[in-house]
Amino acid sequence: MTRRHRPRWMMAALLLPGLAGCATVEDAPRGEDAYALVPPPPAIGMDYRISPDDVLRIQVYHEPGLSLEDAQVDAAGMVRMPLIGAVPVAGLSASEAADVIAGRLGERYLVSPQVTLFVKQAVGRRITLDGEVREPGLYPVDGRLTLSQAVALAKGPTRLAATGQVVVVRRIEGQRQAAMFDLGAIRKGEAPDPEILPGDQVIVGLSRAKAILGGALIAVPALATGFIALDGDR
Repeated sequence: MTRRHRPRWMMAALLLPGLAGCATVEDAPRGEDAYALVPPPPAIGMDYRISPDDVLRIQVYHEPGLSLEDAQVDAAGMVRMPLIGAVPVAGLSASEAADVIAGRLGERYLVSPQVTLFVKQAVGRRITLDGEVREPGLYPVDGRLTLSQAVALAKGPTRLAATGQVVVVRRIEGQRQAAMFDLGAIRKGEAPDPEILPGDQVIVGLSRAKAILGGALIAVPALATGFIALDGDR
């Protein structure tokens, strides 16, 4: 995926300073760094973002042999295309994904390819709510959803929940990343309410997040993108 095709939130994350050494989920970025990874909703409408398990229709103009009627996005967020192989599409809108595929085809195989992409089945439109919430589980996402709204789907935090330590886990380019937010400050209007995307995992309480995610030490490369990569996804 080229620089010009990255989603805005991904581009913002890539601008953050790098980390080095070992870290745990409790070192997940907070404050401005967290909002660079999981931003507030944009002021204007946003296209649906492709998720793992979604089924796509991909049409390459005048190239039926390269077109796919039922292309499923795999768990790593990739769709496999003739000639060009696996293409990362998770987190992209349909038009952005079409541009990425056209770019790959145009590099070696076709002159000015025209690609259209349609999401036939949005299987990935769900989030996981866990930790110190009243009703943990999988919840469908219908339209845009903020962090506070997501927690409300699980009937809110428990009475003793650590609402200042809410971990959001998101898969970016096939790798899970984590960021931490203060739900109490969000509810008071003291901090923006970040947007939750299909496929995200929201865990209330740092201790519960460490237990669920493993809490093991992880190695963060010196040129990391500024947020915490979770062990087992490299």
